[in-house]
Amino acid sequence: MALTTTWTENDSVGFNTGVLADIASCLTQVENNIHRGTLSTSSSPTSEQVNTWLKRCKQELAERHGFSWRRLYAYADTVTGTWRYALPLDFAGSGQETRLANTTDDEILHLVDNITFDNLYPDPSANSAKKVEEYTIKDRELWFSAPANGVTRLELEYHRTGADAVSSDVSYLPELFRFRICDGATYLAFRFLMQWDAANLYKADWLGGVEQSKSSDTKKKWAQMGYQARNWHNMV
Repeated sequence: MALTTTWTENDSVGFNTGVLADIASCLTQVENNIHRGTLSTSSSPTSEQVNTWLKRCKQELAERHGFSWRRLYAYADTVTGTWRYALPLDFAGSGQETRLANTTDDEILHLVDNITFDNLYPDPSANSAKKVEEYTIKDRELWFSAPANGVTRLELEYHRTGADAVSSDVSYLPELFRFRICDGATYLAFRFLMQWDAANLYKADWLGGVEQSKSSDTKKKWAQMGYQARNWHNMV
């Protein structure tokens, strides 16, 4: 039986809607790019195919580099006597960006690596119920060191895959990134139509845009670390 836990996404600040406010607007952009009129369920390609390609490109964008805008906050409640919980369906994997807080008691919980956790707590279910404290992340599951002794509100900060619960949501993407997923979907549309020259042009735009995003993100991370590169003014 599948392990399920209900996580609710916290409200977040979206970017300006601009020209491409949602997936439907992105579909119109792709229609304009491929010059085949309004797409439908009977056109070639179909509107459903293009929507699928847009969603695929959104996920690839989130996967291909340390995407700044894929951070997400969600909350869930513990269940008395339960120590094992499913992580959100769009959880992109554990790392330094994953944090868990007990917002009921205003505490940051302590993440323990898998090996240490297994040595300290070989069978969490056998431990006496207590307030949630130490935890580990195993694949797509959240394990506590002991069953919860009551209801505690948890807030999880994590990176999403881009396969959002609301798949038409692009509000968390800067508009430039929305244009980039349109380039990716246009490339896939021309490839489907076997128009190779046009496909290669849009493929170059799509991959070049992803690389520019990667470069921009790298610079942001160096800036946050207090790193300052030497430049030609002070080189010796």
